[in-house]
Amino acid sequence: MKTTSLIVSPLFVALLMPFCASAQQTLPPSVPVYEELQKVVVISRHGVRSPTQSAKTLDTWSPKQWPQWPVQRGFLTPRGFDLIKQTWEMNAKSGPFVHSYCPADGEVEVIADVDERTIRTAQALVDGLYPGCNVKIKISKEKHSPLFSPLKAKVCKIKDPEALAQKLTDKAKNVSTKFSKEISLLNEVTEGNFFGEIKGHADKHKVGLSGAPYNGSSFTEILALEWGQWPDSTPGWGKMPWSEIIKAMPLRVGVFTILNRDMEVARYKGSALAQKILDSLVSQDGPKYTFLIGHDTNIANLGALFDLNWKQPDRCANENVPGGYLKFEKWLVGNKPEIRVSYSALSPDQIHLPQITKPAVETEVIKKGVNFDDWVNKYKNRIYSKCVPVD
Repeated sequence: MKTTSLIVSPLFVALLMPFCASAQQTLPPSVPVYEELQKVVVISRHGVRSPTQSAKTLDTWSPKQWPQWPVQRGFLTPRGFDLIKQTWEMNAKSGPFVHSYCPADGEVEVIADVDERTIRTAQALVDGLYPGCNVKIKISKEKHSPLFSPLKAKVCKIKDPEALAQKLTDKAKNVSTKFSKEISLLNEVTEGNFFGEIKGHADKHKVGLSGAPYNGSSFTEILALEWGQWPDSTPGWGKMPWSEIIKAMPLRVGVFTILNRDMEVARYKGSALAQKILDSLVSQDGPKYTFLIGHDTNIANLGALFDLNWKQPDRCANENVPGGYLKFEKWLVGNKPEIRVSYSALSPDQIHLPQITKPAVETEVIKKGVNFDDWVNKYKNRIYSKCVPVD
């Protein structure tokens, strides 16, 4: 079969190119998708506090002279207050918290747990984010908050305490082996011994762990608190800068996860807060901004209930930092709602500086594009309704 070649003259091509370029330039520009921030819920851990253990208990962990804290057991330190205030002063300049005026009535809701350290942290947040605006902080009048501690507040009770205690004991069976390097490091620093077994405990309104490795995990947390408290000194009697603390931190996170990310425990302890978060995001009315100031246990419970995990630079996965917080955002994108979640905390370097120079590091937990309604429907069934207080 004979083929015919088509010869195109250079002049024809030259004449055609401007025409094609002109046609491309006349195409309509792409229209940006409309986005509107509708709701924000923050669940924050309190700031740097003193150890919650008694001096007598600490002396069983190490014969060394323990640091003297400027406040009583478990209280927020002045340094802790200042770190929180500085963090939220920076937050007021970026992201969804930018404002140039005091919020209108009902625009902001701040709720703190009943402990001194959570109440003072809430005040530091308000002072940093809404200075001079007289934003009120809501606190339960009960001994234990039904929102933050539904078990202790006796909103609900554990169905089978013995079975739960045994399950936790079984989950912790190999902790000393799994974290032998971390425990050996802590033993060297304290001249004590954190090897041993962990035992689960539970009654109708309380659940917990005990044992030497559990104490070691608590000591690791104290080292992290010392790192935030004293910029001019090194924790662990001068032996534990952050580069060493992070080597021990897997023990803390691992033991903490066994208890507070257990799904059964999370449902008992975290359902009230989870429901509050969903209600605040779903409601067409109510505050645009909701701040819940609690504890690392609260954040870990929510991490389990909502399948939330994070890893920040120079920190362990799912590490709960003093003053760190989860942020839930509901956006309207086009005509569809989206959920976005992040975890933020000061970097190890920043929390140790006399004055913060950079904002908290924000780590994306749920990426853009997740349908809000689908997300709510997926997780609302994990909430144990008996542990949700009735207003």
